[in-house]
Amino acid sequence: ATARLAAAKQRLLAFLARRGYVYGGTTPAGNPRKYWTYGFLRWLDGIHPADDGGIRALAALRNEVEAADETREALLAEYRAAVAAGPLSAEVEALQSIKGCGFALAAAFASEVGDFSRFRSGRQVTAYFGLAPKQRSSADSVRLGGISGAGNALVRKLAVEGSWCYAQAGHQPKLMPKGSGVPLEIRMHGRKGSERLLRRREEMIARGMPQAKANAATAAELVRWLWALGTMCREGAE
Repeated sequence: ATARLAAAKQRLLAFLARRGYVYGGTTPAGNPRKYWTYGFLRWLDGIHPADDGGIRALAALRNEVEAADETREALLAEYRAAVAAGPLSAEVEALQSIKGCGFALAAAFASEVGDFSRFRSGRQVTAYFGLAPKQRSSADSVRLGGISGAGNALVRKLAVEGSWCYAQAGHQPKLMPKGSGVPLEIRMHGRKGSERLLRRREEMIARGMPQAKANAATAAELVRWLWALGTMCREGAE
Protein backbone atom coordinates (compact mmCIF):
# COMPACT_ATOMS: atom_id res chain seq x y z
CA ALA A 1 0.00 0.00 0.00
CA THR A 2 2.87 2.37 0.80
CA ALA A 3 4.55 1.58 -2.52
CA ARG A 4 1.29 2.18 -4.42
CA LEU A 5 0.85 5.53 -2.68
CA ALA A 6 4.43 6.54 -3.49
CA ALA A 7 3.95 5.53 -7.14
CA ALA A 8 0.69 7.50 -7.38
CA LYS A 9 2.36 10.59 -5.93
CA GLN A 10 5.26 10.25 -8.34
CA ARG A 11 2.90 10.04 -11.32
CA LEU A 12 1.16 13.22 -10.20
CA LEU A 13 4.46 15.07 -9.71
CA ALA A 14 5.68 13.88 -13.12
CA PHE A 15 2.50 15.17 -14.75
CA LEU A 16 2.94 18.56 -13.08
CA ALA A 17 6.59 18.75 -14.14
CA ARG A 18 5.72 17.99 -17.78
CA ARG A 19 3.22 20.83 -17.66
CA GLY A 20 5.77 23.21 -16.19
CA TYR A 21 4.30 23.34 -12.69
CA VAL A 22 7.12 23.23 -10.14
CA TYR A 23 6.67 23.61 -6.39
CA GLY A 24 9.89 25.41 -5.54
CA GLY A 25 11.11 28.01 -3.13
CA THR A 26 12.25 27.78 0.45
CA THR A 27 10.75 28.02 3.93
CA PRO A 28 11.37 31.04 6.21
CA ALA A 29 14.22 28.99 7.72
CA GLY A 30 15.84 28.67 4.30
CA ASN A 31 15.06 24.98 3.78
CA PRO A 32 13.53 23.66 0.52
CA ARG A 33 9.75 23.44 0.69
CA LYS A 34 8.51 19.88 1.04
CA TYR A 35 5.91 18.12 -1.06
CA TRP A 36 2.61 16.82 0.35
CA THR A 37 2.44 19.37 3.14
CA TYR A 38 -0.55 21.65 3.76
CA GLY A 39 1.23 24.38 1.79
CA PHE A 40 1.84 22.04 -1.14
CA LEU A 41 -1.80 20.96 -1.24
CA ARG A 42 -2.95 24.58 -1.23
CA TRP A 43 -0.58 25.26 -4.11
CA LEU A 44 -1.96 22.21 -5.92
CA ASP A 45 -5.52 23.50 -5.50
CA GLY A 46 -4.51 26.61 -7.42
CA ILE A 47 -3.39 24.72 -10.53
CA HIS A 48 -5.89 24.84 -13.41
CA PRO A 49 -4.66 23.42 -16.74
CA ALA A 50 -5.85 25.35 -19.78
CA ASP A 51 -7.09 22.29 -21.70
CA ASP A 52 -9.87 19.85 -20.85
CA GLY A 53 -7.53 16.87 -21.16
CA GLY A 54 -5.17 18.36 -18.61
CA ILE A 55 -8.03 19.11 -16.22
CA ARG A 56 -9.32 15.53 -16.42
CA ALA A 57 -5.83 14.04 -16.08
CA LEU A 58 -5.03 16.16 -13.02
CA ALA A 59 -8.32 15.22 -11.37
CA ALA A 60 -7.75 11.52 -12.06
CA LEU A 61 -4.21 11.62 -10.69
CA ARG A 62 -5.32 13.44 -7.54
CA ASN A 63 -8.12 10.91 -7.04
CA GLU A 64 -5.58 8.10 -7.42
CA VAL A 65 -3.37 9.61 -4.71
CA GLU A 66 -6.32 10.12 -2.36
CA ALA A 67 -7.59 6.56 -2.89
CA ALA A 68 -4.14 5.07 -2.30
CA ASP A 69 -3.73 7.18 0.82
CA GLU A 70 -7.10 6.05 2.20
CA THR A 71 -6.23 2.41 1.54
CA ARG A 72 -2.88 2.79 3.28
CA GLU A 73 -4.45 4.51 6.29
CA ALA A 74 -7.09 1.78 6.60
CA LEU A 75 -4.46 -0.97 6.53
CA LEU A 76 -2.30 0.96 8.98
CA ALA A 77 -5.25 1.29 11.37
CA GLU A 78 -5.77 -2.48 11.24
CA TYR A 79 -2.05 -3.03 11.84
CA ARG A 80 -2.05 -0.65 14.80
CA ALA A 81 -5.01 -2.48 16.33
CA ALA A 82 -3.29 -5.84 15.88
CA VAL A 83 -0.07 -4.57 17.47
CA ALA A 84 -1.94 -2.96 20.37
CA ALA A 85 -3.57 -6.31 21.13
CA GLY A 86 -0.32 -8.25 20.80
CA PRO A 87 2.45 -9.16 23.27
CA LEU A 88 4.85 -6.46 22.02
CA SER A 89 2.55 -3.44 22.35
CA ALA A 90 4.53 -1.91 25.24
CA GLU A 91 7.83 -2.27 23.39
CA VAL A 92 6.42 -0.75 20.20
CA GLU A 93 5.20 2.28 22.14
CA ALA A 94 8.49 2.64 24.03
CA LEU A 95 10.63 2.58 20.87
CA GLN A 96 8.80 5.62 19.55
CA SER A 97 10.24 7.80 22.33
CA ILE A 98 13.33 8.48 20.19
CA LYS A 99 13.38 10.75 17.16
CA GLY A 100 13.47 8.94 13.84
CA CYS A 101 11.30 6.06 15.01
CA GLY A 102 7.62 6.13 14.16
CA PHE A 103 5.06 3.38 14.44
CA ALA A 104 6.13 1.52 11.30
CA LEU A 105 9.79 1.20 12.34
CA ALA A 106 8.90 0.43 15.96
CA ALA A 107 6.49 -2.35 14.98
CA ALA A 108 8.83 -3.86 12.37
CA PHE A 109 11.83 -3.73 14.71
CA ALA A 110 10.01 -5.22 17.71
CA SER A 111 8.43 -7.96 15.59
CA GLU A 112 11.77 -8.95 14.08
CA VAL A 113 13.65 -8.91 17.40
CA GLY A 114 10.93 -10.56 19.46
CA ASP A 115 13.04 -11.42 22.50
CA PHE A 116 15.25 -8.40 23.18
CA SER A 117 17.56 -10.48 25.37
CA ARG A 118 18.75 -12.43 22.30
CA PHE A 119 21.39 -9.74 21.69
CA ARG A 120 24.30 -9.15 24.04
CA SER A 121 25.48 -5.83 22.61
CA GLY A 122 24.51 -2.99 20.33
CA ARG A 123 27.13 -4.11 17.82
CA GLN A 124 25.31 -7.40 17.40
CA VAL A 125 22.11 -5.48 16.65
CA THR A 126 23.83 -3.30 14.06
CA ALA A 127 25.33 -6.35 12.35
CA TYR A 128 22.05 -8.30 12.48
CA PHE A 129 20.19 -5.60 10.57
CA GLY A 130 22.94 -5.16 7.99
CA LEU A 131 23.97 -1.68 9.10
CA ALA A 132 27.54 -2.57 10.06
CA PRO A 133 30.23 -1.66 7.50
CA LYS A 134 31.78 -4.35 5.36
CA GLN A 135 35.39 -5.18 6.17
CA ARG A 136 38.12 -5.86 3.64
CA SER A 137 41.20 -7.31 5.29
CA SER A 138 44.72 -7.68 3.96
CA ALA A 139 47.98 -8.62 5.58
CA ASP A 140 48.67 -5.05 6.61
CA SER A 141 45.31 -3.36 7.11
CA VAL A 142 41.54 -3.59 7.51
CA ARG A 143 39.40 -1.35 5.32
CA LEU A 144 35.77 -0.53 5.99
CA GLY A 145 33.32 -0.34 3.10
CA GLY A 146 29.59 0.32 2.81
CA ILE A 147 26.98 -1.34 5.00
CA SER A 148 26.68 -5.10 4.65
CA GLY A 149 22.97 -5.10 3.75
CA ALA A 150 22.32 -8.35 5.61
CA GLY A 151 19.23 -9.11 7.68
CA ASN A 152 15.74 -7.63 7.58
CA ALA A 153 15.58 -5.23 4.63
CA LEU A 154 12.38 -3.52 5.82
CA VAL A 155 13.81 -2.56 9.22
CA ARG A 156 17.02 -1.37 7.59
CA LYS A 157 15.09 0.73 5.05
CA LEU A 158 12.86 2.30 7.72
CA ALA A 159 15.83 3.02 9.99
CA VAL A 160 17.71 4.75 7.17
CA GLU A 161 14.63 6.76 6.21
CA GLY A 162 13.93 7.69 9.82
CA SER A 163 17.50 8.83 10.37
CA TRP A 164 17.13 11.57 7.78
CA CYS A 165 15.08 13.52 10.33
CA TYR A 166 18.35 14.28 12.12
CA ALA A 167 19.51 16.28 9.10
CA GLN A 168 17.05 19.01 10.10
CA ALA A 169 16.11 18.09 13.67
CA GLY A 170 16.35 20.63 16.44
CA HIS A 171 17.33 19.98 20.02
CA GLN A 172 13.75 20.03 21.28
CA PRO A 173 12.63 16.72 22.84
CA LYS A 174 10.24 14.52 20.91
CA LEU A 175 6.68 14.98 22.10
CA MET A 176 4.88 11.77 22.98
CA PRO A 177 1.11 11.46 22.40
CA LYS A 178 -1.15 12.42 25.29
CA GLY A 179 -1.97 9.46 27.47
CA SER A 180 1.20 7.62 26.51
CA GLY A 181 1.93 4.78 28.90
CA VAL A 182 5.69 4.88 28.35
CA PRO A 183 7.48 5.20 31.73
CA LEU A 184 9.36 8.44 32.39
CA GLU A 185 12.70 6.61 32.62
CA ILE A 186 12.29 5.25 29.09
CA ARG A 187 11.12 8.59 27.70
CA MET A 188 14.17 10.30 29.20
CA HIS A 189 16.46 7.64 27.73
CA GLY A 190 14.83 8.24 24.35
CA ARG A 191 15.57 11.96 24.68
CA LYS A 192 19.16 11.16 25.56
CA GLY A 193 19.43 9.00 22.46
CA SER A 194 17.93 11.71 20.26
CA GLU A 195 20.43 14.25 21.56
CA ARG A 196 23.37 11.91 21.02
CA LEU A 197 22.33 10.99 17.49
CA LEU A 198 21.85 14.65 16.57
CA ARG A 199 25.20 15.64 18.06
CA ARG A 200 27.02 12.75 16.39
CA ARG A 201 25.54 13.58 13.00
CA GLU A 202 26.54 17.24 13.36
CA GLU A 203 30.08 16.15 14.18
CA MET A 204 30.26 13.84 11.15
CA ILE A 205 29.02 16.55 8.79
CA ALA A 206 31.45 19.06 10.31
CA ARG A 207 34.30 16.65 9.49
CA GLY A 208 33.22 16.67 5.85
CA MET A 209 31.47 13.29 5.76
CA PRO A 210 28.92 12.99 2.91
CA GLN A 211 25.28 13.26 3.96
CA ALA A 212 24.38 9.73 2.83
CA LYS A 213 27.29 8.16 4.70
CA ALA A 214 26.50 10.15 7.84
CA ASN A 215 22.89 9.03 7.59
CA ALA A 216 23.87 5.36 7.34
CA ALA A 217 26.03 5.77 10.44
CA THR A 218 23.12 7.46 12.22
CA ALA A 219 20.81 4.58 11.28
CA ALA A 220 23.34 2.09 12.63
CA GLU A 221 23.35 3.83 15.99
CA LEU A 222 19.58 4.35 15.92
CA VAL A 223 18.89 0.59 15.91
CA ARG A 224 21.20 0.21 18.91
CA TRP A 225 19.13 2.73 20.83
CA LEU A 226 15.94 0.95 19.79
CA TRP A 227 17.30 -2.28 21.20
CA ALA A 228 18.29 -0.50 24.43
CA LEU A 229 14.82 1.05 24.79
CA GLY A 230 13.12 -2.26 24.12
CA THR A 231 15.36 -3.99 26.64
CA MET A 232 14.52 -1.37 29.28
CA CYS A 233 10.82 -1.85 28.59
CA ARG A 234 11.03 -5.63 28.86
CA GLU A 235 13.10 -5.53 32.05
CA GLY A 236 10.68 -3.05 33.60
CA ALA A 237 7.77 -5.37 32.91
CA GLU A 238 9.43 -8.38 34.56
